[in-house]
Amino acid sequence: MSVLKLKLDQEQLVEDFFEDTWLAGIISQAKDYQLCWQINKHLGYDFRVNNSLEINLTKQRRAFYFTVFEYEELTKSAAHYLYNNHCKAEFLLPELKHVDYIWLIKGNYYQDADVKNLIEQCRKVELIQLVSLLDMKDIRNKINLIF
Repeated sequence: MSVLKLKLDQEQLVEDFFEDTWLAGIISQAKDYQLCWQINKHLGYDFRVNNSLEINLTKQRRAFYFTVFEYEELTKSAAHYLYNNHCKAEFLLPELKHVDYIWLIKGNYYQDADVKNLIEQCRKVELIQLVSLLDMKDIRNKINLIF
């Protein structure tokens, strides 16, 4: 009996997941729930923790869990995900150790001007020290953001 082995094409998976997406890095000393509360209050969003999207990474036989908050804009067919980049001494994206949170916007509604406007609004949120647009080409561990 022959065995058929299927191999997951990770490059295609990453390409499909990040189609029509924007990434922003946020620096904030606040706890994730405090930051989400502030964003919800100032921007009128409704970020909520989604435990089913929690990212689990195992390094050196230790498990690390990275919280993901979610907000869906049904009228714009867009979804927003706020990832916690820290868990104890590990990072979800090690190449962005200076970034505390990663904001992923998924959907084709948002264009360049919309994202820049959103970033400007985020800069007015009290608990956010810095927010900037991230270039996907600079992120080596994109696979860690896929849930």
